[in-house]
Amino acid sequence: MAAADSSPGMTARATGRGRPRSAARDAAILDAAIELLIELGPDAASVEAIARRAGVAKLTVYRRWKSKEELLITAIDHVRTPGPEPFPPDATIDDVVPAIAGQLSQQRYRDLMARVIGSTVDRPDLVQAYADRHLQPRLDALQGVAQRAIDAGDFPAGSDAATIRDALFGSVVLALYPPVPTEDEIEHRLRLLLEQLGHRSAASSPGASSGTVA
Repeated sequence: MAAADSSPGMTARATGRGRPRSAARDAAILDAAIELLIELGPDAASVEAIARRAGVAKLTVYRRWKSKEELLITAIDHVRTPGPEPFPPDATIDDVVPAIAGQLSQQRYRDLMARVIGSTVDRPDLVQAYADRHLQPRLDALQGVAQRAIDAGDFPAGSDAATIRDALFGSVVLALYPPVPTEDEIEHRLRLLLEQLGHRSAASSPGASSGTVA
């Protein structure tokens, strides 16, 4: 049986009932949710199964998240940390490319994205919640990075920031199909893509990346 939430090592954060929350327990629940989401899909990843995998009581989960959907969205955020959060105002294309490549090279992240994309038909509510809460802020930030690069003259005059954003975002799909590219290969592909869009950068010059195109 899971230990009570008042065990030692709790953080100052509290649940709605006033009990302190354990960061380790939160992480265990989120890890269990991601594991079951990847293994079984969103419908079979029940709160009961997640609680069992995490070694906590079902009530412990519901004290933290109101619904399974809310838990799964939080778990998706959790597995992406550390990862490319919405980029800061001074981020450049050359900051963005290695961040995306590093994320896409992680097997767990690839598996998660394949599962989320595969849920579009059966669980559009979950995918929409993911898009609203997680994806759209990052797309907006990525478009901002692209627009600043255009304004700085790093792309040809008249380039469209949304098109550059969509081209970079489409790189997610590249990492989902075998053969699985390495981080260097993903970064090299992204830089070649940007070059085709007219991006001019020292980082995209020949020999700047050790990756090869698969």
